[in-house]
Amino acid sequence: MASKALQGKAAIVTGASRGIGRACAEALARAGCAVTLTGRDEAVGKAAANDIRAEGGEAHFIQQDVADAAAWPDVLAQAERLMGGVDTYVANAGISSPKNAVDMSLQEYRTLMDINLSGVFYGLKHCVAAMRRRGRGGSAILMSSIMGKIAAAGYTHYCAAKYGVLLMAKAAALELGPEKIRVNSIHPGLISTDMTAVFPKEAMAPLIPMGRFGEPHEIGDAVVFLASDRSHFMTGAEIVVDGAMSIR
Repeated sequence: MASKALQGKAAIVTGASRGIGRACAEALARAGCAVTLTGRDEAVGKAAANDIRAEGGEAHFIQQDVADAAAWPDVLAQAERLMGGVDTYVANAGISSPKNAVDMSLQEYRTLMDINLSGVFYGLKHCVAAMRRRGRGGSAILMSSIMGKIAAAGYTHYCAAKYGVLLMAKAAALELGPEKIRVNSIHPGLISTDMTAVFPKEAMAPLIPMGRFGEPHEIGDAVVFLASDRSHFMTGAEIVVDGAMSIR
């Protein structure tokens, strides 16, 4: 990807304080995109935005709980004010709380679904409205998982949410294609983040044909591609970034 491929564009990235979300924000900024990072941890989020600015990028932070539907209009209003508009939505915020279905409480189920599925929908709804106001199309990138394509014991609610994200992207792609708003999903495998620290690398790496965990910046590279004109005829697609783990 050529440098500054996203010059003049603006993106909002949820769950961007750390891990994959931060890597996505950094990659977008390096490509010339103005970026608004959102997350629940204000101190960590502001530090991430400061680091991007220190490298010459344009970055802002807004504290946000994506599951709070009522707060989304204000988040978008702030982002548009800071960046002049929104061209790209990266729905990255998510949690993982493994537990067998019959053992989890209804509150545990609802909390994960509120963040991992409903929060993605709220953002899609309001970011598409912002793209329409900007009037030049856009790209919505919904972060699913290989667990949105293959099942895993102990992750019933997580798999359900991530499969929901996959089909949300496809249905929205059909609805928004005439407006030149593209909607695609990304499906990371085991990526080296805090969330995957529970998986011992020495035991799991042999299950990955490429022999290693992925790195957050490798998801960021896929996000830049989907945000750029290099993917201008791609919508409703599933981008799997997992070292071939899911096709063994």
